[in-house]
Amino acid sequence: MPRIKTADMHLRLTPAEKENLTARAAEARLSVSQYLLALSEQKKIIIADGLPELCRQIMKIGTNVNQIALVANTHKSVSEKQLDAVNENLMNVKDLLIKLIDTIQNSKDEIKV
Repeated sequence: MPRIKTADMHLRLTPAEKENLTARAAEARLSVSQYLLALSEQKKIIIADGLPELCRQIMKIGTNVNQIALVANTHKSVSEKQLDAVNENLMNVKDLLIKLIDTIQNSKDEIKV
């Protein structure tokens, strides 16, 4: 069931405060309303900029696995080069996941970029 928002609230800010609030909401990829609601609920807002790269690495691994499966099914063997490519991509994903987890665990700010 969707939430129907019918109440509004007005907030008085200095121009600098408004600019800062708008910038922080944009940085968090949220509307100002969503940002303020998240803060009011004491939610920690964390931005993980490494996610697009992580997704690319995972897609590369999927492609490599498919290529290896095709070669293995056709030739009944797999080259060392193909296995090395998969292992390299797995290491990249592991490094990105470690950075992501570290960012989340060590976040002291409301927004971590």
